[in-house]
Amino acid sequence: MSIHRRKLLCAAVAALCLPVLAAAPAQAADWPTKPVRLIVAYPPGGATDIQARLVGQRLSEQWQQPVIVENRPGGNTVIATNVVAMAEPDGHTLLLTAMPFALNPLLMDSLPYDSARDLAPVTVLTTISNVLVAAPDAGIRNVPELIARAKAEPGALSFASTGVATSTHLSGELFSSMAGVELTHVPYKGSAPAHQDLLSGRIQIMFDNGVLQHIESGRVVPLGVTSAERLPWLPEVPTVAEQGLAGFEASAWYGIFATGGTPPEVLDSLAADITAAVRAPELQPRLQAIGASPGGGTPEEFRQFLDQETERWGKLVRERDIRLM
Repeated sequence: MSIHRRKLLCAAVAALCLPVLAAAPAQAADWPTKPVRLIVAYPPGGATDIQARLVGQRLSEQWQQPVIVENRPGGNTVIATNVVAMAEPDGHTLLLTAMPFALNPLLMDSLPYDSARDLAPVTVLTTISNVLVAAPDAGIRNVPELIARAKAEPGALSFASTGVATSTHLSGELFSSMAGVELTHVPYKGSAPAHQDLLSGRIQIMFDNGVLQHIESGRVVPLGVTSAERLPWLPEVPTVAEQGLAGFEASAWYGIFATGGTPPEVLDSLAADITAAVRAPELQPRLQAIGASPGGGTPEEFRQFLDQETERWGKLVRERDIRLM
């Protein structure tokens, strides 16, 4: 091949590549081009669902595209996660899930998806500190009374959770480990059914982040908060750590994921838009009503956070021999 023909061929190949290279940055600018599905791993009515609808509404206004919230509870968040794992990697199907996402690979022999390959972290949506509460007729008024009762009656006290490996479950397991007591774990599919049994007295205690209205109405007794410091909206309720379990801290987190393979520029755009939405001043009173603090940040920051959470709670999972029931 002559030098002249080789130059012409190279120029032709370069010309063919130009539209592709030029299109890549435009992918984020053109996105979204259709309604966005937000798949929620928990049932309607709980803290996760409330966050989805609050943020989804703001994003709908910003994107000028509907954000359709779909609740797909079950399977310890696997059902919802698999929907997003199998979607087109174009950023139009998103997942809102929580801590079990990071721990399911440790709890299950197999999953229908590869967490690292098939899901792409976008950003932390919110974090919520749990509150340890008791049913009024349980006769427990603080953490020392709970520990004394649990030691006197091993396994007799039951604590509800919104599912295995959720923050509501792991808070209880961490409490049992640090206090040297045994509590009977009763998992539910979401907070609404767990609250029903707690309010009726069928369950004695619960670590949860959606009980503020029940505390204010006097339907449950707050024993302590799981944060490192007292919560601004519950200033009279001491931390668990203050009451004899130094170092106790456990908070829930909720995060947004896209399908693996979604273009990085779309992930970055998603993270920026969701961060702005969840930090909007007008949303803060409504988030505070469910005890939520706004998150946000880049996909890489969320990935690093996931690694830290997996390492921290993975140790407790192994120590307590936590398994799916």
